[in-house]
Amino acid sequence: MALHEYECPSCGGAMEFNPKTQKLKCPYCDSEFDVKDYVANHNSDSTGEAADQYTDQSTTDDGQQLYIYKCGSCGGEILATESLGSTKCPFCSNNVVVSEKFTGEFKPDYIIPFKCTKDDAMNTYRKYVKSKRLVPKVFLDENHIDEIKGVYVPFWIYNATMSFSGAYEGRKVRHWRDSTYEYTETKFYDVRRAGTEDFENVPADASKEMPDDLMDSLEPFDHNEMVPFNMGYLAGFLANKYNVSASENMPRAMNRIKNSLIADFKGTINGYSSLRPLGETTGIERSSHKYALYPVYILNTTWRDNNYLFAMNGQSGKFIGNLPYSIARAVKYYIPIAALVSVISFLIYYFVI
Repeated sequence: MALHEYECPSCGGAMEFNPKTQKLKCPYCDSEFDVKDYVANHNSDSTGEAADQYTDQSTTDDGQQLYIYKCGSCGGEILATESLGSTKCPFCSNNVVVSEKFTGEFKPDYIIPFKCTKDDAMNTYRKYVKSKRLVPKVFLDENHIDEIKGVYVPFWIYNATMSFSGAYEGRKVRHWRDSTYEYTETKFYDVRRAGTEDFENVPADASKEMPDDLMDSLEPFDHNEMVPFNMGYLAGFLANKYNVSASENMPRAMNRIKNSLIADFKGTINGYSSLRPLGETTGIERSSHKYALYPVYILNTTWRDNNYLFAMNGQSGKFIGNLPYSIARAVKYYIPIAALVSVISFLIYYFVI
């Protein structure tokens, strides 16, 4: 597996993809190149060899096999998992891509390039933590926000034409009264809907390492900014090849599509007091899929023996994460508020009621 390396032709510095300019840029001499025009001038024919041949550390903490590659620029050894396809040489900081992880059957059809920088992610993280009043004040200071990593996460994106047939019992209820009686009239209707609907670019992440609910929470991604894959976009970022196949992911994507399909057809039924489903049938008329890489910033940090995971959509800047809770700060903020509300309620009751 050859290493594709991104070394500046002018000064030898490590080239990186710049999300602001959408070009490859050298941070040392400021040389810039269009992604499609850059030609790597240092590549390595190093094949990944199992790490257990050279070191006692042969797997990651979660059991993934580690492999060793040789940097073509400095000769240093690069340690990587089987699914990691883009990384950095720990010795010369050169950005490298294991090209075979993104060629042949593993070549993505598309990529959504990063638009947000690491500084954007760090600033968003700070604002996010500071905006949560119940977070312990020392949490931000004790965390290594410089460890935020930009990662291209593999996704399968599905297109499908779905069929639908549904039967419902609709009810219309009318109430009125006269001087003597109250009346209720209930009418029942046989309501039916049938047809097809097209769905495009329904994503499902294809990485076992990334929690599905976390990736779902980062949506939406703007597929209008999706471009044909080029390894140049990976320079300076981590990237994983898929380790969940399209067929394995298809039931999850189809379930999302099915729920939207039913909701869309039911949304065309109006004017009834209530609607009871009698039967809903869905089917796949046609389906296809493409392979793409999506931009995500990740921070996985431990604080007081608890793990906290944060993620940011590298295209839109949408940020999510779980945070610790401080009882002391809850007492500080909410007990005075509760006391004030109680006093006001008492005064209203005593003087008004």
